[in-house]
Amino acid sequence: MHVFDVVVRSSFAGADSPDRLISNDGIFRGGGGRDGDLQLLADHFIRLSCCSFAVQLANTYDCHQSRSMSCLGFCCDSAVGLLVLLTTFGMAQDHIGTPQIFEHGRRNIARVSARGLVMAVLPTVVNGRPVPMLKQMREGTKSAVLKLTLFGLLLLAMTGLALMDVQGMFRNGVGGNTVASIGREKLAAIDFDRLVQSALHEQHMKQSDAYRAGFPLQFLKQEIDSRLFMMAANELGIQVGDEVAAKQVKAMLAPLVEKGLSEKEALQRVLQSYRLSEGQFVSMLKSQMASQQLLGIIASGAHAPKQLVDASLAYRNEWRRGDYFTLTADDLEAAKTPSEEELKAFYTAVAREYALPEYRTLSVITLDKKSVGDEVTISNDKLRQVYEENISDYKTPETRVISQVVAADEKTALQIHDAAMITKDLQKAAAAGKGNYIKSVAMTEADMLAELSKAAFASPAGQVLAPIKTPLGWHVVYVEKITPGVTKSFESVKAVIEKDLLQDKVATALYERANKIDDEIGGGKTLSEVAKENGLRITVLEKIDAHGMGQNGKKSSAMLPLFDKILETGFGLHKGAASPLIETPDGAFMIVSADDIVPSEQQSFDKVRAQILARWKTDRHVKALSAKSAQIMDRLKQGEPFDKIAAGFKKSVQATALVKRATPDASTKANDHLIEALFSIDKVGHATAVGGDNSVTLIRLAERKVTPLKDINKTEVNTVEALLNRTLKQDLLEQYRLSLMDKYDVTVNGRLMSEMYAPKEDTGGNGDE
Repeated sequence: MHVFDVVVRSSFAGADSPDRLISNDGIFRGGGGRDGDLQLLADHFIRLSCCSFAVQLANTYDCHQSRSMSCLGFCCDSAVGLLVLLTTFGMAQDHIGTPQIFEHGRRNIARVSARGLVMAVLPTVVNGRPVPMLKQMREGTKSAVLKLTLFGLLLLAMTGLALMDVQGMFRNGVGGNTVASIGREKLAAIDFDRLVQSALHEQHMKQSDAYRAGFPLQFLKQEIDSRLFMMAANELGIQVGDEVAAKQVKAMLAPLVEKGLSEKEALQRVLQSYRLSEGQFVSMLKSQMASQQLLGIIASGAHAPKQLVDASLAYRNEWRRGDYFTLTADDLEAAKTPSEEELKAFYTAVAREYALPEYRTLSVITLDKKSVGDEVTISNDKLRQVYEENISDYKTPETRVISQVVAADEKTALQIHDAAMITKDLQKAAAAGKGNYIKSVAMTEADMLAELSKAAFASPAGQVLAPIKTPLGWHVVYVEKITPGVTKSFESVKAVIEKDLLQDKVATALYERANKIDDEIGGGKTLSEVAKENGLRITVLEKIDAHGMGQNGKKSSAMLPLFDKILETGFGLHKGAASPLIETPDGAFMIVSADDIVPSEQQSFDKVRAQILARWKTDRHVKALSAKSAQIMDRLKQGEPFDKIAAGFKKSVQATALVKRATPDASTKANDHLIEALFSIDKVGHATAVGGDNSVTLIRLAERKVTPLKDINKTEVNTVEALLNRTLKQDLLEQYRLSLMDKYDVTVNGRLMSEMYAPKEDTGGNGDE
């Protein structure tokens, strides 16, 4: 039923007996398909074709659905279904948001909702004949039996819905076609996916790569956060006035207006990009501005107290010096030589580490801009069209060197004008007439006040204009010099335009061809076949390990971008398999295949015996040094002097330089690990042990001091304060966001997100979150 049909009170919807059509659910005649589709999708929960009582799926005309075929659309559209309960009732619903519905004078309206958005219609005439059953129903509405029957049917219908969980509507409060719920607001999968796919298209990103990078979930978080803050701002009554919104709209349109579009044209372009009406766009903008005001209010209290700033500065400006000595394996008793049985047992424990690595032969094809450069051309007509559409970009406006005098009244301005006409010296005339002289400056027409620009740019050079009144006073203008405006010719900018257009067109062609090649490989073609058919360069990496090292111990010399990414991808493939597209930073694409795999091989004990013996000795040295350092720490805790213990090992105690926290002094003899250990010690006189390469160093905190706050550079103070403020602000906003998520009961359908975006091999058991 159409809105216009309601107005003229004719052609109302009806089932027209069991075998007829429920027709035209749209808003406008002949063109309501889109609105009809959305309504049907929104009301899909009334599909009860599996109910065990008298139910019939209506054969319906679905207007012009955007999906699949028109009249036969329901044959392949599983998301849409209409139910007729007890088909002899012939009851249909029509959802129309229009006040005309209340003007309907016929008696076949069974029900109108409180907002006038839903009505149930019972046709009194079908094919030109009265319907006795409907008449009997009206007359029998007082019957308790009929009421009980209807109530029972409704109860059965609701029970069927709950049992079948149609489309997941009752699962954890998130419908099967809803990616998230924020309070009562639902984010439909079809709407969310439209946003995601648009973003992926703009970024030339494949869906599988986007999923692995976490893009859909990140995008969903941003969408949820945006709606949360808008809802909170609305609840708190934060509103943005029309004037403020209008200024924001003008600011958004300014770049387009500067390119020569009128404000109206610029607005239309913005509305088209957002796919919104003007009212929807302004409403969205106001909501976003209100939420930004709310966040500004929340974050405005995020100021680090002075005590926190001072404590942080003191921590950063602490200086320490340490004493230390180092023990090596040579300072300990030599480890005994292991027996052959001990050595073999040790080999068994570490044998995996001495296996030869897996080697693979990988092939890589590269699809870069050169691959499609010859295929992309731009006609001269297209270049000229772009030139003419952006002609304002190639114009240098006329400029005029203008001086002027501003007087308080017209009489004074006239006196100055008359004097200047004689002397042609506006500055002297201004001084004599007590006017405010403004020295000459080159100006375009847009630079001047509107009241002055028309006259000034219509005057020849050397002309003193008669006084002109503006809100600032009376102006006497002298046009000193004129530099005509210049428009660059098409031929002079043709090459630049062509270069810009080619870059965009080549990128698009490259992306399309890359996907075509990806499909060919998915269809079973080998990488070499694809490279040959498409004239692509192929690089073979012969027998390399996962680090790119060949069997000769040298790294592959192949000059390929993202070499580590190629290795990672290639070593994750089965033999003969090819990878998805790999995009490089410069916009090229690569595909890698695993042509051959040489499995990892275990080396025999005899072959690596010398390496095992050296490792056994090193292992014993490390354990001995660890045990010795533990003994020394116990002796220090018992009060034995640090210098005495060092002397016992014939070691002299060395001192580090006085170093500042987190900024090691290049002159210190200690390494970074030693300095880090020095700043981990609690008190002066205490010590700690630091392991090294076959060594251990004992270091003691000998001195510590803090730079007085008054001596700290003001720049550092400001930097620390800004850092703390920013950190507190982020923490405050995050805590507020989490509280809103709890307040509005945000639920994410993780399972649906996985089903929508995860590659088949990545789809796991992600559930609702």
